[in-house]
Amino acid sequence: MNVNYPKQMLALGLSLWIGGSATVMAQQVTGVQVSVEQPSAAYPLPTGERWLEHASQGLAPYWMMDTAKGAPIGNFPTFRCDDGSLPDVKQPCRELDQGWIRSNFDRDYTRMKSRQVYAYGVLYHMTGDPEALKLAKAGVDYLLSELRDREHGGMISFRQDGKAGLKWQQRTSQDQAYAIVGLAFYYYLTRDPDVEKALIEQQAFIFDKYRDKATNQLLWVIEDGDEQYRTQQELVAQLDQINAYLLLVTPLLPEPYQKKWRDDLTWLTREMVQQFHSKDEQRFFGAIHHPAVKMPDARHNDYGHTIKAYWMTYLVGRYLNQPDWAKLGKEGMNITLERAAYGIQNDQAKSLLSEGLYSQWKDLQEIPTWRSGKYSWYISSWQWAELDQAAYTLNMLKPGTKNKQLYYTLNQYFDVWVDHQYGGVGMNPKSTKQFQWGNGYHQFEHALVGYLGSQAAYNKEARLYYALPFDYNGKLQPYYFYGERTKIEEGKQLEGFGGLHKVAVNYQNIRP
Repeated sequence: MNVNYPKQMLALGLSLWIGGSATVMAQQVTGVQVSVEQPSAAYPLPTGERWLEHASQGLAPYWMMDTAKGAPIGNFPTFRCDDGSLPDVKQPCRELDQGWIRSNFDRDYTRMKSRQVYAYGVLYHMTGDPEALKLAKAGVDYLLSELRDREHGGMISFRQDGKAGLKWQQRTSQDQAYAIVGLAFYYYLTRDPDVEKALIEQQAFIFDKYRDKATNQLLWVIEDGDEQYRTQQELVAQLDQINAYLLLVTPLLPEPYQKKWRDDLTWLTREMVQQFHSKDEQRFFGAIHHPAVKMPDARHNDYGHTIKAYWMTYLVGRYLNQPDWAKLGKEGMNITLERAAYGIQNDQAKSLLSEGLYSQWKDLQEIPTWRSGKYSWYISSWQWAELDQAAYTLNMLKPGTKNKQLYYTLNQYFDVWVDHQYGGVGMNPKSTKQFQWGNGYHQFEHALVGYLGSQAAYNKEARLYYALPFDYNGKLQPYYFYGERTKIEEGKQLEGFGGLHKVAVNYQNIRP
């Protein structure tokens, strides 16, 4: 998705929960003395409590409305207005009354239902709210029962007039990935065997049908259709397999599936780096099938896609013990964050910032913020989130290094992107929150990474909730990161979840 916004639509600010100090503390971790530098008093990160408040009070209200739950529950709608109401397609609300959105009103997208499952999963993971987990399960059940293509394999991309849209060969590999992003997170929370089976089948389908010997990459589509072409060589055809399910699920799978997924992840990351990364320009190309699609202002050549590719390259390199990939990812994140950072003039920011926040920054000539590309000062919330997440990751690697930029961008995100009346985050500040490419996925990942990153920065334990079989003793991890488990509390059995129990796990020494 590539949308430009007028400069006045840039998101800025919220009062941060001020805390922390410039002290350096010693922490005893598994017998090793390590030094942990807390966020500076001048540029404090939000506390973990602030992130939990953001998830439960800033984001959740929009996604816990009855209109978000679907009919039947789990059949989540693709489109909703900013106030949470379902749109009248003949007289749509202003935020959805845009040609490129309105033209898709007759489509009901699988990827958006799956992304919403992810959002509910994160809400449960952070807060332990069983209602969020029930909604995640309802979405999972609907995906598995209604949206799998049982004749050809894979998942339906969208339904149109109640029927599957497109021939199966015309569905993009990106849609096939995002159709299971919610399943992946639900499996991470529960280890549900039916979901495990579905994930294994879908991964096998993608890597069997879309892997192209001629280009040694995953195809965008197998057959031309819906203005998509087999000749397209797209970064997100590779990248979104990694971030949607491969990196999170692979360490959790039993053998022999874990080995197969590791091998496929290794191949895919190697080809993504070799074919799509430019050493000379120090960025990832959004596509490579024509010189024009490699230009900095072409589709998917923004800092959001590049930072996500570097983030995944770093995390995969660390997981697979590939130091060259980890180094490339770390260096690339640093370079991209430096390029994406810029200052907005004080007088421009005044009309965007809340009065309370502007009063704190009124003496600054420029206020640090993010931009989306080399020739673009416009940005969407998902790009902002990806940049923040990479900055948090680097901050965990070397505490204090990105505090200043994050102090400003997180203040801005909380205040202007978040809709304080109805909840949620939109493509535009406080607006355009649910449509065929936007819903809860990026905003909830941002909240989860922010919570883990802040707990690490303040040398505090992070508490996360799972729903696991009684006496489960398998692998547990805090999302994409590592941490030592200090406490596990097994709660009561969750009604309607086949014997799963609510489990709270405390992690310390969280690190990427």
